[in-house]
Amino acid sequence: MKNIITVLLVGATLYSCTKPENKVSERKTTEPEIKNVDKTEPAVASNQSQEVKERSEENKQETVELSAFPIQQVIKGYLPLKNALTQDDAEKASNAAKTLFSILKRIDVSKINVKNTSEVRDILESATENAEHIGDNANDIEHQREHLLSLSNDITDLIGEVGTGGLKLYQDFCPMYNNGKGGTWISETKEIVNPYEGSKMLNCGSVKKVL
Repeated sequence: MKNIITVLLVGATLYSCTKPENKVSERKTTEPEIKNVDKTEPAVASNQSQEVKERSEENKQETVELSAFPIQQVIKGYLPLKNALTQDDAEKASNAAKTLFSILKRIDVSKINVKNTSEVRDILESATENAEHIGDNANDIEHQREHLLSLSNDITDLIGEVGTGGLKLYQDFCPMYNNGKGGTWISETKEIVNPYEGSKMLNCGSVKKVL
């Protein structure tokens, strides 16, 4: 009987000594895997977050570019044309008109955020036609000036729809042009320099409105 009890006690002692070691061994083998996951997952999440942010910025920039009406480009294309006619320079006016024509033709209203899309499209079509006429008539300055009158009205209407793009402009008026009916034009300066009468009556007119 003593021998049996002794065997049982020795067995229990051996079991209690070896079992914890197995648990420690198991923890040691699994702990490195847990730590690796903790180190890599935040890095992957951070990279993904950065990529999403960059794509969002790119999409935002593209939206801004598509929605902005290039009114400054149109006005800066119109002004050299108007100024050429104040100098009685039909050839220079023709070249400036061709540049403006190119600017107007590139504008796609379907990609622009404006309140009255159909109205803006009609204005652009009229302005494009007037710029084309001026460009094609380098030998007929009077014909150029007739179309400048219509073109100036188009630019005024366009500004009414989309603004000046931050440019300070003046709407000037000459009461003598067009058989006394008068004519307006857009100027970048307050000084009156008449594109309809040129050197004949260069300072004829007045500021009608500040835009």
